[in-house]
Amino acid sequence: METKMMRFLEASVQAFALASVWRGASAMVASGAATEQLGLLQTLEPLAIPATVLAVVGSVAATHIGFRRWRKLPKVAHAELEKQPRPSRESPLSGGRQDRLIEELRSQVIELNREKALLARLLKEKSESLRKDPLTGVFNRLAYEEQLQAEYQRWKRFGNPLALLVWDIDHFKQINDRHGHAVGDEVLRGVAQQLARRVRSTDFVARYGGEEFVMLLPGADAKAALNVADKLRLNIAEAEFSDGAVDVSVTISCGVSNFEPGDSPQSVFNRADHALYRAKKAGRNCCWVS
Repeated sequence: METKMMRFLEASVQAFALASVWRGASAMVASGAATEQLGLLQTLEPLAIPATVLAVVGSVAATHIGFRRWRKLPKVAHAELEKQPRPSRESPLSGGRQDRLIEELRSQVIELNREKALLARLLKEKSESLRKDPLTGVFNRLAYEEQLQAEYQRWKRFGNPLALLVWDIDHFKQINDRHGHAVGDEVLRGVAQQLARRVRSTDFVARYGGEEFVMLLPGADAKAALNVADKLRLNIAEAEFSDGAVDVSVTISCGVSNFEPGDSPQSVFNRADHALYRAKKAGRNCCWVS
């Protein structure tokens, strides 16, 4: 349809051009142009008005066609825009992305908790290892000092009986000199295990240094503490300690002291140590109370 309209427009333009020629010739006649030319132009005169009309119609048609094409352009552009994917109006943290983010955070929290538990366990194990005697496996002197202060504070607050025992292996230097330090180490391990296995879970056993051990018995008065000490002493005297090649029998002496009003940890230890000295002087393999 538009092709036919374009052809009609071209014809109108040509007619308009002929009309313009005719008017120019008329002007020439008015100024005295040649007679031959006048006759030719008079022949064209009847076509002047229709040609002008056609020219006007062609101009209107051209304008109409251009307007229609101009109207089509926004429609085409709008259609192209409709074909383009629309940007999502969803929140950046909505839908699948939000679920994935939550899952990742949950996994990170679980991993952090796992690492925290592992670190806490490692710290606890490290702390325990620092408080244990590496040779005998019982607590060391540092742990004893801490436990002594804790038990002392409980005793001051509640007033329950508390006994302190100091142990020493008899003639331990002779064991080392006669059988060697490997056997001496085995004796230390054996004595420590005998002391630790035969007391309550609330009691405390530690290696104080060298061949000396200390023990705290919460809730035990002097009589009960002496009774426990004698049983332990007899069990150790009946046992034999061996490194696989040599069997050794040993005895042990003990000094016992109870916390009394006005006591300090050091004063109680001094009394127990003095009782141990008296046990040694009495012939060893015995327990004394001070």
